[in-house]
Amino acid sequence: MRKTYRRKNLEEISKQILFIGLAFIVFVVVGAYLNKIWTSNSNDILKNINPAIEYYSSDISSKKTIISNLKADMGFMGLICVSTLFVITVPVAVIIFMLKGLSMGYTINSFILALKFESIKMISIVMLKNIIIIPGAIILILISLSYFKEMTSLLKIGNREKIIFLSRRYLLNGAIIILTSVVLQLLLNTVSINIIKFLVK
Repeated sequence: MRKTYRRKNLEEISKQILFIGLAFIVFVVVGAYLNKIWTSNSNDILKNINPAIEYYSSDISSKKTIISNLKADMGFMGLICVSTLFVITVPVAVIIFMLKGLSMGYTINSFILALKFESIKMISIVMLKNIIIIPGAIILILISLSYFKEMTSLLKIGNREKIIFLSRRYLLNGAIIILTSVVLQLLLNTVSINIIKFLVK
């Protein structure tokens, strides 16, 4: 019985990960398609992305870049966690996740349209900056969904003690996922920053 339950539980988790992962990919695709809806010529797009190109092409401070990425990652993950905590603000977490995908898709497609084959350099930067954070966000959303279901049931009953306990447990689990994801991404950013600087020269 236990093995059957565990297998069903793993299958359910796998389906949820697949669904959220596919949803994020859809947001990325929609973001990429935005360039076709709001048509701009290559010069306009290049003007918008030039600051990023010039930034990584210049003699950038590795420390400042790493700290900047760290703040962005902490903000992204933290907002998802806190938005879900209050239950009624769950739509905010969904919007944050959606905007991340849209932003990535739009940015990647802008590089492709403006830089053609050379865009691989800047796309590599975008991917490296999100390669750990996105899976971490998906895991965070999974526990957020579980928390949302449990909290909704407890709010109907009005069990204050269990509500407080569940909130604390969620915050602890969320903090562990956030710190693990951010620290791993920080290590990757630290290692890859010199490679990125070399690629865009």
